[in-house]
Amino acid sequence: YVSNFFQLFGILILAGVLVVLVALAYIYQGPLKKWQNNLGKPKNFLAGIDSGKIDKIEITSGGNIIVLAKQGEQWKYGGSKDFYADPKIMANVLAGLKTAAAVEVELVSNNRQRKSEFKTDDSGLKVKIYQADKQAADFVVASVAGDFDSSYISTAAEASTYFVNAGLASAFSPTEWRDLTIFSAADGKINKIRFQYPNREFSVELIKSKWVGILPDKFAVNQEKIGRIAELMAALKAARLPEQTFTGTGLAKHLLIVAASGEAVDNVLMIGQAMGDLFYAKRGDSDNIYLIDKAIRDELDQARLLYQ
Repeated sequence: YVSNFFQLFGILILAGVLVVLVALAYIYQGPLKKWQNNLGKPKNFLAGIDSGKIDKIEITSGGNIIVLAKQGEQWKYGGSKDFYADPKIMANVLAGLKTAAAVEVELVSNNRQRKSEFKTDDSGLKVKIYQADKQAADFVVASVAGDFDSSYISTAAEASTYFVNAGLASAFSPTEWRDLTIFSAADGKINKIRFQYPNREFSVELIKSKWVGILPDKFAVNQEKIGRIAELMAALKAARLPEQTFTGTGLAKHLLIVAASGEAVDNVLMIGQAMGDLFYAKRGDSDNIYLIDKAIRDELDQARLLYQ
């Protein structure tokens, strides 16, 4: 019995040693190794950003502050009556933040005097991110020369500048944040168009897959030309956005009005005076002022010839 007891005791000791060795191996290969690998690596101060929970973004550039506030699936452009950010631009911003929050950052300088060299000082883009109305991040971003897929980042308080493999600089510096879309309707939904000019007014309608004039009387219509007008009135984008004031736009004079309607479509376009090679325009249901290409205005203006 004594012999068996010592044999069992020895086996238990060996088993205990084995368990300890396995545990040590796990610690070395797992948490300890991870700790060793992370030793000396800079902390990513953007890691707390959850792109799905962001509800407000503030961007300061050259003294100008842009505020984007989430409203449902859209992002309202601050300080405007009815302008929203371009969905594609916002998707790019959120994708960039998601990437930046997930990757490691690399220290490129811990010298505050060099921040001007990397444009992570006051000359950089200042970005504030809010989640649930609470500030989640406050940082400065600048592009890496010749590289739109990576950026230099820092904070106002830090002397250090970091490299992050995420295109934050390009995402946060579009030429225009506001959506240039005037109309966006599905193809084939428009079935009636009304044209109003200073000296004439008439309407056309799509009947049995053919456009015909219906008012002020029945008349034949050039199918190709009216088809092109229907396309423009379904999907129209501005060339750019002017100062949002009606002074000098001519929009109150009703020089040209085109109204397209149909299945879930009620698009009214008012066109005013020229500004260089562009023309002022607005929707009938909004005070947003756009500038459209002269070629588009001319095409809509020449539509008056559809009714002789």
